[in-house]
Amino acid sequence: MFAVLLCLFVGYLFWCGKDYARVSFSQKYWLLVRECEETTASAIVGESYVLGGAGNLVEVNGTRVVALSCYYSERDADLVQRSMEGKGVVTQIIPLAPKDLELRGDSVREEKRILANAETVDACARILYDTANGLERTECSQDEARAALKGVLSSLKGLQDGNEGETYVLWNNALDNVRRRGEETVQGILFARDLRYLQVQLCITVTNVKNYF
Repeated sequence: MFAVLLCLFVGYLFWCGKDYARVSFSQKYWLLVRECEETTASAIVGESYVLGGAGNLVEVNGTRVVALSCYYSERDADLVQRSMEGKGVVTQIIPLAPKDLELRGDSVREEKRILANAETVDACARILYDTANGLERTECSQDEARAALKGVLSSLKGLQDGNEGETYVLWNNALDNVRRRGEETVQGILFARDLRYLQVQLCITVTNVKNYF
């Protein structure tokens, strides 16, 4: 009797495990931001954009801030922060990382694809980061920057097309918002700040991946 009960219990755990998956992500970001109040948000967004920053108005940890740029190491963020302080601009560094995602039921089978989506979006953000720096340093031409942006937009569209089913509705909408902004941007003269805006949006999207699934 004990052996039978033990087998039933193990079998129950096995079948429950098949309908559950915990997804962990490796991405880490350091967001350089300026604090703002509701009455000053528009002014700070405009000023940050003129200074060459991304100018995204985002909510992080329940607080609305204006993002200037997003980095992939704390050291790089610190260097830029000190440079901004030298110009009299007070900033704050906010570390970001996506939280683990719990999948249940039919969505468990999408674990690998969700990880691949996050990795692809992260790679697209890094391309925009490098391209923005290249434009700022005059190491990248308009044609090269436009080709890089078009490549990113094509990758995002490819993800959307491949993400089928209700599992991806919210995620695809988030990608579509960035892609539409990119389609508008690619039509005109490209500035580093415009690419930084898109890069920050992609990094924020990856950070908030748990909210989309």
